[in-house]
Order: sequence, then structure tokens, then C-alpha cells
Amino acid sequence: KQWYQRRVRGVYLEKTYLKTASLISHSCQAVALNSCRPHLQSAAFGYGKNLGIAFQLVDDLLDFVSSSAEMGKATAGSDLKLGLATAPVLYAVKEFPNELGPMISRNFAEEGDAERAFQLVGRSEGVALTRELAERYCNSALLELEKMPECEERSALASLCDLVLRRSN
Repeated sequence: KQWYQRRVRGVYLEKTYLKTASLISHSCQAVALNSCRPHLQSAAFGYGKNLGIAFQLVDDLLDFVSSSAEMGKATAGSDLKLGLATAPVLYAVKEFPNELGPMISRNFAEEGDAERAFQLVGRSEGVALTRELAERYCNSALLELEKMPECEERSALASLCDLVLRRSN
């Protein structure tokens, strides 16, 4: 019954890190290498990792709430059509385990699976819970920034968290 939480926090988040956050975390760390301060390099990496995961979580929820015109790419369940169970789906399975569980297992391969899963996610708390998770990752990113000296650049990095959470495309 609780397998959805393990999946969201395990496989899904690891994939999210590897897909998006690893580039951002290593880029932030590379910039901090010039400081010759290991604690700043670690904080920069942590900031980038958390910001990158939040970015991908928001991207995944936008698949359910934004139009193709807003996003500039195909949406309306495009991840489902690719067979991908993203965070909104993995949260929604708690509310609709008998319907979504089998669809996830077969990667939404049967006719009508993607459309039905899209509807179920829309009726669930999946999008809201994904947004909350993205907010938690942004808060973790901000905590990493507190380890850095106060400066204009740190403020700019902090503002990126707000931009990630407010983005609509």
C-alpha cells in the first residue's frame, strides 16, 4: 500500500536527479571550485541538486496543468503517452490504486490508458502533492545557500527558486 511513496522517493527521484539535477548540481559545484573552499563547493552542489529536482518536479506537474501553447511543446499527458509515471501519477496511485497501479505496471501501453490516467491524476491530489514536494526541494536549496556568504550572487541564486516554482512553461 505504501509502495507509491518508496517509488516517488526512490526510483523516480534518482531518475530525476540523473536526468536534470545532476547537470545543475555539477555546474554549480564547478563554479564554486574557484573558491578553493570545500564547504562552498558542497553547498553549491547541494543547492544545484535541490533546485534541479524541484525544476523537474514542476516540469512533470506542468504536463497535467498547462496547455501545449503555454509550454511550447506537446503536453496533456505527454509523459503518460511515453509510458512514464511521473510524481503526479505516483502520488495519485494512492487514491486510485486499483486503476492506476496496473496502468503503471504496463507503462500505460493499453489503448486509453494514458487518457484515463490523465483524468485520474486530475481528480487526485497528485499535482498538489508534487508542487509541495518541489517547494520542499527549493527550501532545501535555500538552506544550502545560507552556507554561502551573503552577496548579490547569492540573492540571485535564491530568486531562481521562486522562478522555478512560479514557472508556467
